[in-house]
Amino acid sequence: MDAEIDVYGLLGISVGASEKEITKAYRIKALQYHPDKNRDNPDAAKVFHDVKSAYDLLSDPKQRGEYDERQRARLAKRQRQNALSSQRKRMKSQLERDERAARSVHAEQHVREQQVREEAARFRDETLKAEWRRDKQMREHVRQAHAAEGEKAQHAQHAAEVLSEADELDRTIRVRWDGEQTQHSLESLRAVFSQFGELEEVVVAPVSTSNARRRGTGVRPASALVVFKSIAAAHALMHVQHAGPHIQSFERFWARGAEPEAVRSTISNHRFVPAADSSTIDSTRRRSKRIPDISAIDLRQIPGSNLSFADFEALTLMRMRQCVAAESIQGACN
Repeated sequence: MDAEIDVYGLLGISVGASEKEITKAYRIKALQYHPDKNRDNPDAAKVFHDVKSAYDLLSDPKQRGEYDERQRARLAKRQRQNALSSQRKRMKSQLERDERAARSVHAEQHVREQQVREEAARFRDETLKAEWRRDKQMREHVRQAHAAEGEKAQHAQHAAEVLSEADELDRTIRVRWDGEQTQHSLESLRAVFSQFGELEEVVVAPVSTSNARRRGTGVRPASALVVFKSIAAAHALMHVQHAGPHIQSFERFWARGAEPEAVRSTISNHRFVPAADSSTIDSTRRRSKRIPDISAIDLRQIPGSNLSFADFEALTLMRMRQCVAAESIQGACN
């Protein structure tokens, strides 16, 4: 018989059962599991054999005592194992709780680190976007500044072209002074008016006694034509502020009798420049081989003209001398 079989349980009796109770229980189990009565049950013979072995063991006091001792030892061992198992279970449960707590802390730390990384990434993206917007605004500002500078340069160039290409009469100022009180030579006139800009020519008109008589006064006025290379210089002379006595002694008139249209249009468009570049004027003059012929101008057709016949004659003689000089220079070059 297997030593692990509980003989008391097999017979259905308690550990402290008497011999009479053991015999009675044996007879009941033997009749129940007898092979002749359980032909259809293949396990009946084995159970019947175990029941007979249990009865034989419990019928012998010595074997019963040894069996009870073994059962008590087995029970104590099982109890100890159960106690150890309970302790192990508690330890296991504690370890599992600690592990879950550690995992929870690790998960929370991972979540916080992920949040920090996401916040850093969001801050980096926002910083890059802000830098991109600032860079875009700066580029737009630079573009607008360049466009404004280009437009300003175009306006200035246009104004310089308009002023540099002005007609000779537009760059000519007629000045008049009292010839009796003040004597001016060509050099002194150049010295006075060169402070306003580069001069192209200064022509002193001959004084006629008939002009003085026609004016009905005893004063003999003297006059000259001041031709600037830039209409801006002519404009500066006409509109000089805080002029000294050497300028106030001159009466100043535009040669055409009125302010040139080029000056009015330039000032109205706020594109007037202080002075035109003399190199631009010289290059423009060199491109044109024809010297303007002012002798073809009918002074009677110029409204408000202040050119007297003497002034006109002096200016014509000056142009003729320049034509002769230009032809002699061109012949020497050829």
